[in-house]
Amino acid sequence: MKPEKRHLLHSVLDEHADPCREATLLAGGRILRRKRWRRVALRNLTVLAILAMALFSIQRMTAPRPRDFAPAAAPQDQAGSLTDNELLALFPNTPVALATLENGKKRLIFPRAGDEKRFIISND
Repeated sequence: MKPEKRHLLHSVLDEHADPCREATLLAGGRILRRKRWRRVALRNLTVLAILAMALFSIQRMTAPRPRDFAPAAAPQDQAGSLTDNELLALFPNTPVALATLENGKKRLIFPRAGDEKRFIISND
């Protein structure tokens, strides 16, 4: 060992040294604690980031994907092709009547007012 290093070690480890030794040891301890804290914090942040990415990717894999539904076009020949009996069969266990107006149009009549509100949705 070089004499300079030996002299430095003896001066730092000497128990009867001046108060400068005490200040040097305290400052060194603070620096080492700060470095250790930074190392631990960086390690913990890295682990948290990896866990967050893993959770995000798992959530993304298990999340239901929106399905692309194209509205089915009704065949033109079937539009308005319900018979009277088929129309009345759409309202089972409900009193309903089918009336023919003077102009030839047909209209559903519900004797109970609550039934009409339940089955007919108006766009007004």
